[in-house]
Amino acid sequence: MILGKKERRITIAIGLIIGVSASSMLVRHAIDIKKEQAETRLGSYKSLKCAGSEESFPPLPATITEAIPNGVVIFFEANRTSLVQKTDTLINAWVIETAGSFRSERLFLLAEVDVLNSTKTHFFRASELYIKLMKDTTSSSFEQGLDIEKFKVIGKNSSTGELIVQIRNFSPENLHATKNYFNSMSGVKSVRFSSWHSAH
Repeated sequence: MILGKKERRITIAIGLIIGVSASSMLVRHAIDIKKEQAETRLGSYKSLKCAGSEESFPPLPATITEAIPNGVVIFFEANRTSLVQKTDTLINAWVIETAGSFRSERLFLLAEVDVLNSTKTHFFRASELYIKLMKDTTSSSFEQGLDIEKFKVIGKNSSTGELIVQIRNFSPENLHATKNYFNSMSGVKSVRFSSWHSAH
């Protein structure tokens, strides 16, 4: 049977509609699968498993998810004293990698949340410490004493003169030990974490 011009056009149009519909269904299905995989990937907020240790963590409070909408939880530690605040109030601590288009846009952040009041949340850079040296201690002598496998001086704060030291191991437990380690050094005057404020 030979189709006329009109029938051929209708047949082609129907074929295109079916093809486009099937194609968009496949694309939607692929997107759904990718989204599901991302949500269950270690460290995703819905997975409730840390990417760094595979330990469980509780659902994040809104103060964190609003400030860091698409982060990856690397570490979590519950019911501990604050690493940065002078208080005996217990906090829950998450170390989260922010998501950025480029590696240089990503940060590791320490989020401390008051156990009794989740609206009290403080954010700090987890992979850096700011260290002020005593007057008689030079930055070169301080740097020579560092374990290069764990620490690296990456700069100096121009306004305060503090050295910026990058930390390789930054779970809350390691950060606590690292802060104590630098505080115990004779040439160190002060050690602090740099606060971070959300752009949201």
